[in-house]
Amino acid sequence: MPILSTFHTQIDYQDSGSGGTTLFLMPGWCQPKTVFADFAARAVAHFRVVSIDWRGHGKSSTDGQDFDGASLVEDALALIDHLGLTQVVPISVAHASWAAVDLVERLQERASAAVYLDWIMNHPAPEFFTSLDQMQREDQWLHARDQLFEFWLAGSHSPTVMYHMKTEMAESNFQLWRLAGQVIRDAYLQYGSPLHRLERLKNPPKMLHIYSLDRNDNYLSLQQQFAAQHDFFNVQRLEKARTHLAVLERPQDVLDAILAWGK
Repeated sequence: MPILSTFHTQIDYQDSGSGGTTLFLMPGWCQPKTVFADFAARAVAHFRVVSIDWRGHGKSSTDGQDFDGASLVEDALALIDHLGLTQVVPISVAHASWAAVDLVERLQERASAAVYLDWIMNHPAPEFFTSLDQMQREDQWLHARDQLFEFWLAGSHSPTVMYHMKTEMAESNFQLWRLAGQVIRDAYLQYGSPLHRLERLKNPPKMLHIYSLDRNDNYLSLQQQFAAQHDFFNVQRLEKARTHLAVLERPQDVLDAILAWGK
């Protein structure tokens, strides 16, 4: 894998495919870029595809210091500038989408679109914040993490999804889960919800939310109403996926949704 050296890390990334538009794949917190492996293998037939391991994640190194969402944006910008990418579509998993929105603002006209995957678009239930608080405690974070894994699996026995969560994501240490909890909690406390964050954007590119985990029709309706009022936004609930990681569970369905939306 190629490596980009920065002041804080050596960024491990993958660069494949070709074309004027680059899908810039952004894993979630505590998640290696392998979450995109099957999706990227399909997407290279249509796009240039770049995936990143965040500092301290996957095969990227870290200086051991704490970092936040702004640090992820800096990692992304460093790699985008290093590769000379001029037309970028960030595709982010879950709460890396907070960083993806900030990245879109920084890229301005270089971000032609953005895709968010299974992001909690409304204000979460109190239990969500309880879980984030447990991640701050060294005696509780493993329990909180394992409960999240079971919730995200939603009863699925997909070996691919189970391996990614319970083996690959389980390699992330207490520091990363603690930082994830802090950054995610602070984002919701600051903005209320991702929809409120998107409302604040000036001249946003077109944006698509693809999700599968939350099957509540009211949740879908909330996003459809937002889309009706904001022509840059669209939403797609995948009907054949059930887990939090449809990009692993049904990678072709995710790619098909993106291709259909982009026409």
